[in-house]
Amino acid sequence: FIEWYEFAIYSYVSWYITANFFADGRGGSLAVWAGFAITFAFRPLGGAFFGILADKAGRKVAMQLTIVLMLCTTVLQGCLPSFYCCGEGWGWFGVAAMLVFRALQGLSAGGELSTAAVYISEISPKETLGLNLSWISVSGAFGAWTVAALVVTFIETLLSGEDMLLWGWRLPYLTSIIPGALLIVGRRYLEETPDFEDLLKQEAEKKAAQQLEGGEEAAAGSDGPLRELFRHHKLPTLIGSLGTAGIGALWYVPPVYGVQFIQQYNGLPANAVTFSEMLSYFVPTVLALFVGMLVDTVGARKVHTLALVAGCVVAPVPLFYWWTHVSKPLAIPAVFVGQAILGLMIALTTSVYLWVVELFPVRVRATGVSVAYNVGIGIFGGLGPMVSDALNRVISPRCVVSAPAGFTVLTGLISLAAVAGSQVLARRGLMKLTHIRASPY
Repeated sequence: FIEWYEFAIYSYVSWYITANFFADGRGGSLAVWAGFAITFAFRPLGGAFFGILADKAGRKVAMQLTIVLMLCTTVLQGCLPSFYCCGEGWGWFGVAAMLVFRALQGLSAGGELSTAAVYISEISPKETLGLNLSWISVSGAFGAWTVAALVVTFIETLLSGEDMLLWGWRLPYLTSIIPGALLIVGRRYLEETPDFEDLLKQEAEKKAAQQLEGGEEAAAGSDGPLRELFRHHKLPTLIGSLGTAGIGALWYVPPVYGVQFIQQYNGLPANAVTFSEMLSYFVPTVLALFVGMLVDTVGARKVHTLALVAGCVVAPVPLFYWWTHVSKPLAIPAVFVGQAILGLMIALTTSVYLWVVELFPVRVRATGVSVAYNVGIGIFGGLGPMVSDALNRVISPRCVVSAPAGFTVLTGLISLAAVAGSQVLARRGLMKLTHIRASPY
């Protein structure tokens, strides 16, 4: 929850962050989205670290550490001095500290959701894997964005623009200590997964047998999870990374960057923008459990493919064209309707968790999911707003295919090619697509 809540806050208050830290020739909106991208750039490193930790020390330990790190850096970000309130010297300190905190948040986020997905998949009955994993969307991936949007909208409605600039933007960060503390306490009572306990038992028996035989095989079998992943599971890692890229773009470009994009042309009020962004995550929060049941009925690959086609390839171009050509009196209704449509598309992405978890065996599952998921979602999704903002300077936003629309479509096509390629590779016996539930897929 805290991982997604922080990302949501940063995107929802991005205008205030620009004014406080990056205005007056210090980078502007491009610098803000670069700060957003830094978090995602560090996610693969955090995913590798916490994935190895989860595969070596246990899923529970990794989940406890990630939430503590994320909570501390989120609260501290709300305490930073800025140019707007504290002058030049403290302003530069605030910028530097913000970038450090966002890098640390990236390390934490890299291990948080992927480890949670592995944990849930290993304690769930096979017939309800999709439904149980959909709770990640309800409580975290989409639910946290919805809560953050409501919080920011409420604060923007109560405070004046000047108060929001001076101190109001800090409140969502500071109040995260309440749900964060509850999560830390709750995770103390988690139990380790049966799959990981079985793995530990097998490893202990294997080590004992090797010692009895003289230890010659011990060195050969002593690969750590990351080395084993890149030595024996290259294809699943590549497929998982490319196959989730489109989902990252769909999550972070149209609903997050897109509305900031239209605000520049139609002068939408800040609370209307934030509320519209809430719609694109409230709809999938409500529908996620139903999508989970659909995954259990028809299979993760089929629903994942549908999400990529509908959300990444079909919807972005007409949606962005509409947003940039709508008349000013109809701008707010257009944003609300568009965000609701996006919400329907995003709901289908609940399937991505089971799709990527299935690619890896239990021995390297946490590491594999962490690396693949965070490269795909983190790199392509995190860079999406920054790349779109940069390309807007050379591609007219009113083109038939605008920069954010083109970026989303391109990453969607890459992911569809990866999913199709995985089917071909599996039929030729070069990789295994399902390690938990063979059917439905």
